[in-house]
Amino acid sequence: MKNNIEKVYGKLPKKKVGLKKHKIELGIVQDIIQIFSEAQEQFSTAGSLEDRALGEYENSLQTLLRAEELINEAYSQAQDLGVEMPSDTQRLFERVNNFIGFAQDKLNK
Repeated sequence: MKNNIEKVYGKLPKKKVGLKKHKIELGIVQDIIQIFSEAQEQFSTAGSLEDRALGEYENSLQTLLRAEELINEAYSQAQDLGVEMPSDTQRLFERVNNFIGFAQDKLNK
């Protein structure tokens, strides 16, 4: 009987199996899974924040476009009255127009 057991053991590879190495590889895979899970969560959060930001840009643009309508009306009334728009007011109107362009650029990306 011992001879059969010795024969079987004799046929097994004499090579050592590095179980520690396999354990380390499993640990790395678990770390990757955890990091990937965190990255997915962060990506999802960023996407949600981006959606909210785009919504705010859209709301801002709509508000600015209402202001632009009033600006056009103010220029029309000034022209009808034959008066020149004060420079401070013109600068304010330019700022509104700049913000409109900025909001449109953000929404068109």
